[in-house]
Amino acid sequence: MRRITLEQRARILRALGTESRMQIIEVLKQGPLDVGDLAHQLGISQSAVSQHLKVLKELELVIDQRHSYFISYSLNPREFARLEEVMMRVCRISCEQTLKRRQYERQLKRERLVQLRNHLKVQLEQTEEIIAQLEEEE
Repeated sequence: MRRITLEQRARILRALGTESRMQIIEVLKQGPLDVGDLAHQLGISQSAVSQHLKVLKELELVIDQRHSYFISYSLNPREFARLEEVMMRVCRISCEQTLKRRQYERQLKRERLVQLRNHLKVQLEQTEEIIAQLEEEE
């Protein structure tokens, strides 16, 4: 499976950031359709559907197949598998960063508590010395 560059990832995510394209993908999950059927199901013009399909096709997310005068469009499972891998990688990076941040915060908290404990030990020793001096004076 070929790797998707950062530029390609950004292009795909921008393309998927359009509600109409996401609707097309959702409808095509049910099976192949031609532009007319997609337009009818989505309630948008065939021209708009064609423009969205062009973008999805350029990204290889959608494939077309000619049947005499009609062209049916379907999702490209190979590209969606790659897209799923990319999204998992993005999420995994986010989780790893969150884990590192939590570890850092725990370490910082531990260091602060150790400093506080040491400070309190000094304060306790000083307090005990003062008490001892007061007891001697009595």
